[in-house]
Amino acid sequence: MKKQNDSGYPVNVRNFKTLIDLIISFGAAYNPVKFSIILENLKALFDKIMLSLKAVDAAARDMSSAQKMRQHVFHELEAFVTRIVGAVGSCDIIPEKVEKFGSLVNKFRAKRATPQPSGPESPDAPAVPAARTNSTTQASFTRKQDNFSELVTFLEGEPNYQTNELDLKLEALQAMASELEARNDAVSKAEATYSSALIARDKLFFAANGLVPCTKAVKSYVQSAFKASSPEFKKVSGIPFKDQPKKKK
Repeated sequence: MKKQNDSGYPVNVRNFKTLIDLIISFGAAYNPVKFSIILENLKALFDKIMLSLKAVDAAARDMSSAQKMRQHVFHELEAFVTRIVGAVGSCDIIPEKVEKFGSLVNKFRAKRATPQPSGPESPDAPAVPAARTNSTTQASFTRKQDNFSELVTFLEGEPNYQTNELDLKLEALQAMASELEARNDAVSKAEATYSSALIARDKLFFAANGLVPCTKAVKSYVQSAFKASSPEFKKVSGIPFKDQPKKKK
């Protein structure tokens, strides 16, 4: 995922805590009717937001770990296939089948898995559908997995494929195919969890009764209760909050 530089989330959190502290200092004079901006509810929203940010960070770490582990497994795959080609060439397999296997190898090598997903996007990025580059990367790894499985399937039907090298035996190749599938599945699940964490976080910030709408309502209430010329309103109105970042097309 492409990293995005956006500091809106931590700025909003810091300023929201400042706003709550100011409200506490107002004492009983702060007494709104609107349920979502009652002091205790603002405190509860702040606690939910902090938990949500921790969930985003944890999901980002898990996704990065899954991506790195997959990259490690796929990294040596090209050289490994070259060794398999050598093993096939050294067996008593008829030339027509060797040629067929060679065409499958060419298919495997047509598109290389993109070695880009070294880390997740910034936790400050807005929750949006997976970036096109990330989807392309996932598809590329999946193609590698599928094409390698075709190689293994071909050799499963070739009784003359025999080798003394343990890591090139059919059982080892089958295990490798399973490992590739498992790594792709792990990344897919981790990315889905991360995306869900971002969406849940953004709801707490920007949805109805979220952080930004509540801060606007608080400012309106303080203006009405303490007057626009009051020091209370001047302090509250001077605290900036960023709206939801616009999604890039």
